[in-house]
Amino acid sequence: MASKMQDCYQWFLQYKKWVMNNPQGASEMESVVKWGSYFLAGRFKDSTLLCEIVYSGSRLFEMFNDFLVRGTLPKLTSKQGDKLKVFLTILEYVEVLVEVAAVQLWGEMGRWAVVAIIQLTKCIGRFLLVLKYKTSLVSSPPIKPLDRRAVMQTRQQMYNNQGSVPESFRLPHSGRVMRTLAGAPPTHQRTFNPPQPPSNNENETVAQKMLSPKQLTAEALHILRPIGHLTSMYLFGKQSWAPWVLALGMDITSLNLYNESMLSAAERSELARRRISLLYYLVRSPAFHTVTHKRIKYFLTTVGNRVPLARTVCQPLLEYIPEWQKIYAYTWS
Repeated sequence: MASKMQDCYQWFLQYKKWVMNNPQGASEMESVVKWGSYFLAGRFKDSTLLCEIVYSGSRLFEMFNDFLVRGTLPKLTSKQGDKLKVFLTILEYVEVLVEVAAVQLWGEMGRWAVVAIIQLTKCIGRFLLVLKYKTSLVSSPPIKPLDRRAVMQTRQQMYNNQGSVPESFRLPHSGRVMRTLAGAPPTHQRTFNPPQPPSNNENETVAQKMLSPKQLTAEALHILRPIGHLTSMYLFGKQSWAPWVLALGMDITSLNLYNESMLSAAERSELARRRISLLYYLVRSPAFHTVTHKRIKYFLTTVGNRVPLARTVCQPLLEYIPEWQKIYAYTWS
């Protein structure tokens, strides 16, 4: 038994070394697994569950490899709430899988019970990040996938700059980037522009930042959207416009309350992602069944009839889209 454990540990060390030296190759391997979930769709009975198992596994596999690659990068700040962020990220990656499994085990009532539990857990976790760990904007997922291409560039820069004095450093609490005295250029070459922040490619946000009441209200509205939407659905029904209007109103109000001039680059990027995600309201009921589905159906039918060989793609899409809408329209991830 001990020898088997030792063999497994040696295999893990070899795999870890390979991932650290070949982050791009690891990305390609993850993509193959992820695309496998799309090819399995509709092939046989219970394919939805198997697709979600493969897809969720690919996301967890990607996250595991990211942690291995991150071990080679410099840690610029000590981030708070890392364990909670890992938990929330894993929950986002598996929530659709759990929901699909709940439908097959307990039916629609079980599905909505599981959805409510997941969203309530995520809501509590996000509020802990905001109130306890002072995370101004909680991204979705809280731990972003690593940019492997940027990792390779950073590693090359670290190799080229070995022994040189760093030009700048980041203050641990405020996140402000300061130029080092030794790294300052000669007086006649100075531009007095702010120094570029050192990159560790971890998409990190600044910890322990003081939140204004307005900003806290904005993030609270964003966090409470799923709970407000589910509660309104329970009161007014799934086909009522009330849940849709309530959630959209909370989203728009939250976005308008933020002052972008006070946000970091990572936070502005998250805010832009939230604006783009407003398009998801087009595939949420009742907007999907009233407006969007008819137009998508007309477009795919027209393309399938007029473009050669397009029917082989458009016809399965026409069949899958209502099922995908039923599953993915309420995840809020």
